[in-house]
Amino acid sequence: MTLAAGIAVPVFIHLWHRRPGKVLRISSIQLLTAASVRHARSWRVSDWWLLLLRCLLIILLALLLSQPVWRRPLTAHTVKGWVVAEKTAYPAFRMQIDSLLRQGFQLHAPDTGLARLHRPENLPPDTTAAAYWALLWALSRKVPADLPVYLFTGNRLARFSGPMPAVGLSLHWQTMTPPDSVDNWNDYTYLADNDSLRIRKGRSTPSGTTFSFVDTLPGAADTATLHYTIYTDKYQEDARYLAAALKAVQQYTHRKINLLLVKEAAVIPASQDWLWWLSDNPVPAGIKAGRVIRYATGTPQPVAATVAGTNIRVFQRLPVKDTTGAAWPDSYGNPLLARDQLYTHFHPAWNELPWSGDFPQKLLELLYPAAVDKQHDRRSIDARQLVLPVHAAVAKPAVNPLQETPLEKITWGILLLVFCAERYLSFKTGIAHE
Repeated sequence: MTLAAGIAVPVFIHLWHRRPGKVLRISSIQLLTAASVRHARSWRVSDWWLLLLRCLLIILLALLLSQPVWRRPLTAHTVKGWVVAEKTAYPAFRMQIDSLLRQGFQLHAPDTGLARLHRPENLPPDTTAAAYWALLWALSRKVPADLPVYLFTGNRLARFSGPMPAVGLSLHWQTMTPPDSVDNWNDYTYLADNDSLRIRKGRSTPSGTTFSFVDTLPGAADTATLHYTIYTDKYQEDARYLAAALKAVQQYTHRKINLLLVKEAAVIPASQDWLWWLSDNPVPAGIKAGRVIRYATGTPQPVAATVAGTNIRVFQRLPVKDTTGAAWPDSYGNPLLARDQLYTHFHPAWNELPWSGDFPQKLLELLYPAAVDKQHDRRSIDARQLVLPVHAAVAKPAVNPLQETPLEKITWGILLLVFCAERYLSFKTGIAHE
């Protein structure tokens, strides 16, 4: 708007500008004393067309700097459909994507901005950290439900984090396996009880991730003995079940572990790697541990659930007060362990953990967690999980989706034509007044 206000400049110049008149001397009055010549100023605008062209030049320049676009409702009548493709997926679906583009489909970038592209060569590099569910949500905000959308992406499971959004889209989703579909890495190295180094190796493929152990000669590794302490005052049976599961973990990993069961807080070591506080009393100040797991307090609530991913039944639990660092969710998604609070007990009256062979497995995942980053994960999602469920209520755009067409090229063309016309008219007008 500030630049457009510059049209006042050519108007002011035209109003101020006056051409000097020519004096023609007549023989009959040549000998008379020359009288002073007075000129009258006239604020009459001359050369209207030239003035309009110059004002139009300034308006077009202001419009060009504002990056003009033409917006119109996005419907199946204005565009045939969208193609959203990743750069790595384009070679696998080249024929299909090119065919859709020839039919009139528009190509868009596979990110939440969904910028329109004119050629597949303009596809941006893939961002492996982007979540596909966020892409679906962005599509639902910009594309009407009746407009066909063809989505071409990879199938890596790590890209499908979080719940599937409830969206209404006419979506045709096809996936491919990225080239780097296998990854092998050393996940964890420690000194075993036979004084050899044990390496936990990870291997991830589209079908799953597995871990295996390899023993080798001693060398640079974590050679410290781990110290586990179990304290309880009145839950003696719980402590015995937990100690048996921890010993099973030690026998499987062959990790050097020192396990101590105590009944009095005064004899707890000054420091330990793990402290299992199986008591309703608070942990005394001054006790040091790498991590503390303690029984939560509150009124037990009956529940009919299972530990997620297992058939271990849960009969009662404590109300959750803090979900930070949630782990061991039940079949309803509520955590059984969060931060340092355990919302169940290691007792058959609370759950089937003490009798389950999966109990040591759950402890193993807690004590020796696999790499939490997604850089090694090569698992692929089941194609059946990409079918959007039918929801009674789906996400609706806050406003009607609009089709945006950039007008910069058209504005440049008009600006060039107006400039040429202004130069021609200015030159012609200058000659006419000479």
